[in-house]
Amino acid sequence: MADEIQKVFTAYGQLEADMVRLMLEAAGFTVIQRRESAGTVYGLTVGPLGEVHLYVPSSQFEDANQLIQAMQSGELENLSDVDEEGEGVDYEDNPD
Repeated sequence: MADEIQKVFTAYGQLEADMVRLMLEAAGFTVIQRRESAGTVYGLTVGPLGEVHLYVPSSQFEDANQLIQAMQSGELENLSDVDEEGEGVDYEDNPD
């Protein structure tokens, strides 16, 4: 029997959906994307017609959900280009 799918994320617009989908796929998850076709035709990013739903197999749901929660809480943020004061590092002044 095929693995059931579960909705793991609802994005508001294709750009947000693509970013989350690509993050999940890069982590090895199988992702299915669904949206209302009228939203695509009219380029809507708000309301029910702008929603894009991301689904994963039920067997991957918990791990995918944990990754999305880590993303939303900022745990995945890359701060390697930020100094102690939160300012961007200018590499021309820092030859490292």
